[in-house]
Amino acid sequence: MSTTQSSHPDRTVADLIIEALRALEIDQLFCLPGIQNDDFFDRMVDARDIRPIVARHEQGVAYMAMGASQATGKPAACSMVPGPGVLNAGAGLTSAYWAGGRVLSISGAIAHAFKGRGAGVLHELPDQTAVLEQVSKHATYIGDGSQAIDQVQAAIDALMANEARPVSIEVSQTAWSSPADGMLTAPRQTTPELNADAITEAASLLGQAERPLIVVGGGAIDASAEVQKIAEMLEAPVFTRRMGHGVLDARHRLWAPMTVGREFWRDADVVLAIGTRLEFPMHWGTDADMTIVELNIDGDSFDRYDVGQRGTKTMAIHADAAEGLAALIGEVGPKNRSRSDRSEAVAEKRAAFDAASAHIEPQRSTMTAIRDVLPDDGIIVEDVTQMGFAAHLWFEFRHPRTFLSSGAAGTLGAGVSHAIGAQAAAPRRQVLNLVGDGGFLFSATELATAVQHNIPVTILLHDNGAYGNVQRIQRERFGPDRTIASTLKNPDFIKFGESFGVQSQRAESVDELRPALESAFAHDGPSLIVAPMGDVPNPWPFLRMDEVR
Repeated sequence: MSTTQSSHPDRTVADLIIEALRALEIDQLFCLPGIQNDDFFDRMVDARDIRPIVARHEQGVAYMAMGASQATGKPAACSMVPGPGVLNAGAGLTSAYWAGGRVLSISGAIAHAFKGRGAGVLHELPDQTAVLEQVSKHATYIGDGSQAIDQVQAAIDALMANEARPVSIEVSQTAWSSPADGMLTAPRQTTPELNADAITEAASLLGQAERPLIVVGGGAIDASAEVQKIAEMLEAPVFTRRMGHGVLDARHRLWAPMTVGREFWRDADVVLAIGTRLEFPMHWGTDADMTIVELNIDGDSFDRYDVGQRGTKTMAIHADAAEGLAALIGEVGPKNRSRSDRSEAVAEKRAAFDAASAHIEPQRSTMTAIRDVLPDDGIIVEDVTQMGFAAHLWFEFRHPRTFLSSGAAGTLGAGVSHAIGAQAAAPRRQVLNLVGDGGFLFSATELATAVQHNIPVTILLHDNGAYGNVQRIQRERFGPDRTIASTLKNPDFIKFGESFGVQSQRAESVDELRPALESAFAHDGPSLIVAPMGDVPNPWPFLRMDEVR
């Protein structure tokens, strides 16, 4: 491995952290400075190759870093003060933990002499490291410079190892200016070693399967070619979940939306689950006639659901998706049985789903309008909102990394910041945030960040004056007169956007949405489109479904 910096006597811990950013090839830092990090930001003044993007809230810096990492597949970084700063960023870090973000969190800490004393100094948490350990796969605290080189090396190595999740570095206020001797080397992205016996066993199961089915999650995001190849080899329908959308082009003859995937789940004999935790499909039931082959880089993901009590057989392949699939493809070939083309069966079930869901309007027409205007490599960033739910089933994703999500965290209000980070990291691609009026106001002030740093993100805001999903659930479960705390009084969103200097326009209908999107995408700065929306049909019967076996 190459070294990023020779040891020299004047180097401090602050310099070492900057070197770590360079070693990770990070050239932007989403940040909000403060007193415990002053010595770090003083050194950042001279780091001209790293662009600080200052946000308006610590939640924003973490969401932005998550979006940047998800959009590019590369590491991204954020920085905040300790205590409330870390807690504010926590929602973004836990979102990145569950949604595949290689985020390096650089936080300050109180003076080392006060650590653990409960003195109540400014920004103190009783045990900040314990908090960060809950939202990071690796967390380290630097109290002085004596072991800093080893600690930072371990952190950047962990960031690039195996599954994409955050890593946290805390630096005491008094440690930033401490000398930091030693040599930092560039990290290598490491993956688990393939188990040849597991590959052979799985290849035999898949090769002899009569009705194979493939489930793709975000862990397969960089294995698009391999997913398509093994699907075609096995004649296996493929359905996708969350950031797995786009791994197989939705126009492919074997791709199916999740609702259609459930129909194939009914009688699948071998399921190949690639980079997914299977949390939704497991609601559909399992039995002794099903074998599940899980391929995942996350070693903690296997056999979470105790399906053995139903007689379901499982096996694990601990591997990077692309590496594991390449090995499987090589082994399946000579073992693969002859199967008929399953294109017609997929097409028939897709057509039946389209007919059954034809009433989901205006969501479906909105997805069509966006698809008509958004470039194939354009990115949709979902907030927790009606149109975000619809995108899972009715948007035609054509490439990986074109759908960004907060994953299992399901973080309401992340969307604006999340999309700004994605756009900052992918400036040549169009980024569109789907957000509701409730979630929008969680982080709408980050429009100021987009304007200040000329980040041309587009926000599509659907305004129904409510936490719409909450309100619909209340009505359906408890009655139309039993809604509570779900109606909202909103500002004039057009004036709100314009006050920041954001191009702001209204789209009263789906027909007006197309030209509004075209105008927004052509604009060289951030844009806001406000689309009024009334009550809409419930998409959840097509998302969360009961057992079929």
